[in-house]
Amino acid sequence: MLEDSAKGRGNESQAKGHLKEKNMARRDRIRTNRKIRRFRTKKAGGFRVLAGRIARGLLSLAMLASLTVLAFMIYQYFQRTAHLNVGEIKIMGCMNVTESELLNLVGVDFKDSLIHLDLKEVSNRLARHPWVEKARVRRDWPSKALIIEVQERVPQALILLEDLYLVDRQGEVFKKAGPKDRLDLPVFTGLNHREVKEREKGSVRLILEALELLELLGQKKVFTPRQISEIHLSKKNGLVLFTLEGGMPIRMGSGGLSEKISRLEKVLLDVQQKSKDVEYVDLNYPRKVVVKMKETDKEKNRRS
Repeated sequence: MLEDSAKGRGNESQAKGHLKEKNMARRDRIRTNRKIRRFRTKKAGGFRVLAGRIARGLLSLAMLASLTVLAFMIYQYFQRTAHLNVGEIKIMGCMNVTESELLNLVGVDFKDSLIHLDLKEVSNRLARHPWVEKARVRRDWPSKALIIEVQERVPQALILLEDLYLVDRQGEVFKKAGPKDRLDLPVFTGLNHREVKEREKGSVRLILEALELLELLGQKKVFTPRQISEIHLSKKNGLVLFTLEGGMPIRMGSGGLSEKISRLEKVLLDVQQKSKDVEYVDLNYPRKVVVKMKETDKEKNRRS
């Protein structure tokens, strides 16, 4: 009986051991299968991503090729068609220059192809005219027109060289003054033709400073351009302004123009009332205005 019981327990223990081994083997197979599936899934996903990228790249290349072919076909059409010749030339912004003058400079014929026009070259030709500061040229396809927008120079002053010339707001001496030009402007004096033509540094500085003076006087409403007859430009002494009424000299010098004008404003009314007796006004002294009165006949006789 005891032997049979021991034998039974041994068989049961052996059976449990076999079962445990089977379970462990099954778990190992499951883990191995999961790893294989994950690897296959990952590999398949990588292939899909790569295939997607290749497909997108091929699609982009196809689109680029199509656009290139289309652009080439359009260009070929424009090359061959006779319907894109210049049909009209529109010029805008002319005040002092005539359209006929600009058309001669443009040199464009109505037989010329609108697409072949070199717009930059046309703009450069227009800039040769003394009145033209800037010229914008563009095509208008629907109307087959060449559009020219001109910005003319605005004269700010005259400058006396061997003749009177016009000066624009950039300080460019751009044209000899003619009978039809505006002549009621302040006149710059003191420079010669060579200095201006060669754009000597000192001369350019004086012209720009004189233009700044005119602008500041206009802003502060001290003088209008019509109330100034002359501004003398001197490399040594700077600027001297002469009023139209009475020709009173106002020595502005160089630099600090805004502050000097502010000082002038404080005494201007009194000075203008006595302008006939004023020899000059000097603003070159710091924080004050020097007004030199003309000598009377008695003072002249006493001095002589």
